[in-house]
Amino acid sequence: MVHVHAATYKDGVFKPDRQPDLCDSARVRLVVETLDSLEAARAEASWATLERLWKSSNFNSGGNRLTRDQLHERR
Repeated sequence: MVHVHAATYKDGVFKPDRQPDLCDSARVRLVVETLDSLEAARAEASWATLERLWKSSNFNSGGNRLTRDQLHERR
């Protein structure tokens, strides 16, 4: 699972701007990319918009589900 969070680095510690949805002692891979304040604000707003759209989307068309064979039908 991928989590993207903005954080501030101070005194040798990364402090996330928001509490990540992780359990205590979870091992993670941390990729550090510095952001200027304007870029950080824009990135945070973009992720918030994406999360809002994802949560409000309904991908269930209500139609019949295709079988594996139908999905992989070769002509």
